[in-house]
Amino acid sequence: MACKPCAVLLLLAHAAALQPPSWSALSKTLPSAARDEPTIIDAVNHRQKRPPLSEDTVVLYRERNGWCPYSERVWLGLETKNVAYETVLIDNTGGARPSWFESTTPRIRWADGTDQGESLDILKDLDERYPSEPPLFDEHSAALIGAFKEIFPRMTRPSSRAAFLFRSSGQPVARRDFEATLEKTDALLGERGGPFFAGASPTAPDVCWAPFLERYAAQLPLLHDGLRPRDTTRYPNLSRWYDAMESTIPAYGCRVRGNAASWAKVLSQTGFGNGGSVPETNPDDRTAASDAAASARGAETWAAYAADRPWVAPSPDEEAAATILRRRDAIRDDAVRRGVGDADTIEAGLRGVVAGLIDEAHVLALDEDAATMARDLDERLCCPRDLGAPAAAAIRRLAALYE
Repeated sequence: MACKPCAVLLLLAHAAALQPPSWSALSKTLPSAARDEPTIIDAVNHRQKRPPLSEDTVVLYRERNGWCPYSERVWLGLETKNVAYETVLIDNTGGARPSWFESTTPRIRWADGTDQGESLDILKDLDERYPSEPPLFDEHSAALIGAFKEIFPRMTRPSSRAAFLFRSSGQPVARRDFEATLEKTDALLGERGGPFFAGASPTAPDVCWAPFLERYAAQLPLLHDGLRPRDTTRYPNLSRWYDAMESTIPAYGCRVRGNAASWAKVLSQTGFGNGGSVPETNPDDRTAASDAAASARGAETWAAYAADRPWVAPSPDEEAAATILRRRDAIRDDAVRRGVGDADTIEAGLRGVVAGLIDEAHVLALDEDAATMARDLDERLCCPRDLGAPAAAAIRRLAALYE
């Protein structure tokens, strides 16, 4: 088996001097950072003119921040099928929306040039165009997907950031209504033996329900004290479903799933979903602990996720480091604009963070610049917009060393 460059040897000389390694030295330990990634274009930088795209490749147009559950459905479907595709990120919040995009997200342009919208229709066509074993759709799929409309709260404000959470008044859905939704979901999951909706294997209903149940796991405990969808006693089938999604579908656990911290941030924002009024929330340490365990389950499937994706690093920690390495200029410029420090100080701090992620022993030699940037990255990053949950957890662990 080929050996990768030894991070300890490359970084040892720097540790003694308490100086972060150069970007050149760091890049030698992160070969995945030099590999070509699938194209991701932020349409904020192409507001007036459509960006250049491959003509014979699938293109996914999805919501820019990772908030939209319907975009997540299609993203997860493509990743589960391991389809080669390019991504265009669309800002749905207002002023930065490109003038040339007149549709809604998600939207797909298939390799044959045809366009398609509506997440469920896209998933059906995806299953036909890219057959797999088992297929996404089976004889139970239509009924199980249709049950979503009957089970989730009705008469709620439409919102990508706060789906099925608030009434038309802007007030949270009542606790008893959320409990009814969770109880019915738990019962539905138990009908075919689980852990998934159709039984032992994940299918289209899991892809369709996942974005909403994922958000509920993080957000319901904040709205109603002690209301935890992952409660193994009250909702055993639902709890088992969460665990199975995170440990069985590598693309979900490693990249597509958001984390509790990000869903809490989203809930704290003023928006259409909450009627322009930020709700009072209840801090919930148990949710944070459950989410950390979920990220750990995703990390256990990392080798399978990275196996056929050469641009993905061998571990979540290295993936976080490689992402910072690739995007260092944009991260630096953003931090300068926000007054975190001057460009040189921020650069040094970022190099220190990357060094700490590559080699935990090097953390002991990091200075306050690296500590500042570790905390800033942890606070600023949004999951899954910037990173998958296991890689985001790696940055959080590093930042926690400086608290």
